Amino acid sequence: MKKALLSLFTMLSIGTSITHAAYQTVNVQDSISTNTHWTNDRQYLLMGYVYVTAGTTLTIDSGTIIKGDKNSKGSLIIERDAKIYANGTKNFPIIFTSNQPVGQRSYGDWGGVIICGNAPTNWNGGHAQVEGGPRSLYGGTNPADNSGSLSYVRIEFPGVAFSPNNEINGLTLCSVGNGTMLNHIQVSYSGDDSYEWFGGSVNAKYLVAFRGWDDDFDTDNGYNGKVQFGALIRDPFAADQSGSKAFESDSYQTGTATGLAGDTSQITKPIFSNITAIGPLVNPTSTAYDPQFVAGVHIRRGSGLSLLNSVVVGYPAGLLIDESSSAFGSTAANIGTEMLQFRNNIICGTPTNATPSMKDIMYVINGARSLTPTNANGDTTTGNPFTLFAGPWSFLKNTPFMNAVYATEQTGVRLQSPFNLANPNLVPTSTSPIAYGTKSFNGTTRTFNPMMPINYDTTGNGLNYNVPTNAPDFTNNKAADGFFTRTNYIGAFSGTQTTNDNWMNGWCNFDPVNTNYDYVIGTNTINTIADGNINTFNVFPNPASQSAMISFTATNATISITMMDVTGNLVKSIAHDVKVNGAYQNTIDLTNLNAGVYLINVHSENYNSTQKITVIK
Repeated sequence: MKKALLSLFTMLSIGTSITHAAYQTVNVQDSISTNTHWTNDRQYLLMGYVYVTAGTTLTIDSGTIIKGDKNSKGSLIIERDAKIYANGTKNFPIIFTSNQPVGQRSYGDWGGVIICGNAPTNWNGGHAQVEGGPRSLYGGTNPADNSGSLSYVRIEFPGVAFSPNNEINGLTLCSVGNGTMLNHIQVSYSGDDSYEWFGGSVNAKYLVAFRGWDDDFDTDNGYNGKVQFGALIRDPFAADQSGSKAFESDSYQTGTATGLAGDTSQITKPIFSNITAIGPLVNPTSTAYDPQFVAGVHIRRGSGLSLLNSVVVGYPAGLLIDESSSAFGSTAANIGTEMLQFRNNIICGTPTNATPSMKDIMYVINGARSLTPTNANGDTTTGNPFTLFAGPWSFLKNTPFMNAVYATEQTGVRLQSPFNLANPNLVPTSTSPIAYGTKSFNGTTRTFNPMMPINYDTTGNGLNYNVPTNAPDFTNNKAADGFFTRTNYIGAFSGTQTTNDNWMNGWCNFDPVNTNYDYVIGTNTINTIADGNINTFNVFPNPASQSAMISFTATNATISITMMDVTGNLVKSIAHDVKVNGAYQNTIDLTNLNAGVYLINVHSENYNSTQKITVIK
């Protein structure tokens, strides 16, 4: 019965001719100023700018469908000191989409989702107004600010560019603090950037950007969070006149801190690891793509962005270092200080039918020729600011950094089906250097086993040696931070050749243009699905003084557990992405907590529940 139900709801999610019962559509406009709960037995239509105001919490059930009105460019804005809890599940994600009919949806049908917080930004004065027209302000002094959580959420056909540098993106994160939790989010067909961060410190895992118009990941204004596991997939014929990239990163501009005199206290310095970015060039001689594509990674205006353990495929240029004007802090100088790191990455499939013949790394000054970079990628730049390196090429190929360059995706990195927009599969094949490698020890060949951890032990003729051709590093760079899950692979996906490798399966949608969203799910239906369910969730003793126990049983679930105070601020992460099948127990240390009421949240693919616990002293 379970398999039949899963099959049915898979059909619902991709849109078939199934007849659905009548349901209510709730029009939402203006401000939400009291705590509000959107349920999955009805749909919601955003009309114009919809503001969730300070002190208000919006909770959205898994499986709920929210549509943005095209005529009024419906948008959802979570203002400072408000919260959103939109926690879907793998089988029943929350869906933000266009209100246009099947087959008629397109880029920028509605505004998008904007979250504003109180974390720092580098604008002068520490505050700014959101781009694109909303009234909302962002910025503050609390890097741990909590705006709620989004998980298993799809955002389709958002992104309105009202004018240059005045746009609403798919998911816009303005000074969002690291008390906010973001994971398993897909932004598709955004009319501007898929994701843009303006300052803040929020972290995220498992982000998908599909067929966006401008940039996939755009970081600005002092953003310093961490992101792991991202799949970025481009349509070769959809690019923006400003120049489209997988990553675009800026730190300083008019109205912000300058970064002069070596002051990097307000620099943009996000850390990305395990990203797979698929660009428009199916092979290095491709001419069938929009010429407004620029580069896989464009770091400019003094940014200190770091990209680690990642794969960049099929862009007109791989890494583009763009040196700032003299009015702002140097971009290239961040390399010498190791503020900017580019390590354990693969670049492949850059053009060979251009001058120079390969553009794996490029260097320009103050945006010069940044739309179509033509500089030689050697180490002959006059006035080179690449301290410690002869120039950009020696930086990229510095042996300890373990970057690799392959001529083509097909003969180099070897992913399963990266350019298939109807059904993209970015998992490495069994012959990919991500998932395969050999080394000989006195005539004995050791072959990498992707089911086992990396091991550099060469003793005993390499008996325990287990390293792929292109290996990640979570020790000698910024990925040593405890936020990052230590993988034995670079890029977003493991290469074990099991069904679990592709974490996009089951909740992503790669044909939202033709998906039938004329239905509602209902809680009773969701509860019939067994996988990912959690039962008998209990916290005891309650009240508690020194410690408490969490217990439940789970069915093939990937669980995360967090503890928050009553205002929603994160107190501690108890477990993250732990696979459970059967009984589970975990002890919470309460010795360092003040007396009061706290919230314990347990979340899985198909379950989300919160219980209160009272701490006494």
